[in-house]
Amino acid sequence: MNELTNIADNDERMTSLQIAEATGKAHKDVMRSIRNMESAWVKVNQRKFALVEYVDQKGESRPCYSLTKEECLYIATKFNDEARAKLVRRWKELEEARRPAVPQNYLEALKAMVRIEEQKQQLAIENQK
Repeated sequence: MNELTNIADNDERMTSLQIAEATGKAHKDVMRSIRNMESAWVKVNQRKFALVEYVDQKGESRPCYSLTKEECLYIATKFNDEARAKLVRRWKELEEARRPAVPQNYLEALKAMVRIEEQKQQLAIENQK
């Protein structure tokens, strides 16, 4: 649960399970908060939160929400200050971990350029097949 979920088109999401883990809240409480806030979200954004399933430790399917950053931060407005700060910090950590490292010297920059060119060539070969 330590990563952002990528659903489609680089749409980064966090599940209600990940929110519960990051904030130290019980998942059932996070789910209740989300359900309670959904009607206001629908009025403003004309869409519901994405309800998905996960498999628990017993192997049973359970519901959870899959939320965008904007939706997570909206939900966090109902959290206490500490839980809200933890969620905001967790988003920042996850986003920073996904950023490519910036080369620190000329040699690293050249190596990065070579890797990119190799990837381009590999994609070109795969596209020809």
